[in-house]
Amino acid sequence: MNSIFKVSYALQRQQRAVERTLYARSAEESMLASKWVDAWHRLVQARLDKMAETSRYVDSRGRLLH
Repeated sequence: MNSIFKVSYALQRQQRAVERTLYARSAEESMLASKWVDAWHRLVQARLDKMAETSRYVDSRGRLLH
């Protein structure tokens, strides 16, 4: 699977976890969902960092070049 699709999937999962945090019925449910938000955020960031390291389309400041 392409790296951009992996990042996109992880970002979608993070978004769903944020929504679960916002609409939680209890504090415990909100805390659990926020842990998933953090985990998905770390995964997204790690994958983006990996893409930036291997991509010749990223400049030294991390910006995508076209």
